[in-house]
Amino acid sequence: MQAGHATGGDGDEEGDDTEASRQQLSRMFDGPSISGQELRELVIEKWGRSYDIRLHKRGRRMYLQIMWKFLEQRSFHLSESEYTQQLDAVAEYLTLWRVAPNVRAGIRSATPRGPGYTGGGGARAVSIALNVDIDGGRSSEWDSF
Repeated sequence: MQAGHATGGDGDEEGDDTEASRQQLSRMFDGPSISGQELRELVIEKWGRSYDIRLHKRGRRMYLQIMWKFLEQRSFHLSESEYTQQLDAVAEYLTLWRVAPNVRAGIRSATPRGPGYTGGGGARAVSIALNVDIDGGRSSEWDSF
């Protein structure tokens, strides 16, 4: 009987609800780790699209940038698999630097307008300053960014 119930759709919705509840509880604790999937969900919750997320070094500061291009665009430069890998890589650094709570708060408090194209043909990103030491022994890995 269970197999018939699972194919009816109700079981799938229940599983989705359970997963959503688990993720919501996890975020309430705002732990130091973050996943690429959580980054994607935070951005979708805020702006309704899977925006490109990058790390950017400007001067002696590091930023998380939510870019204006998004996965749902036909012209987006990454496949869904590449996009997921990109987010996972960014999330690894955020976890290593222990700035996940700052990132969550930064996305939640960012302007509702979000990233996008400006009227003059330019584009705007949402930048979240990260409190990390980029002058340490591995600082040279950021020189190309």
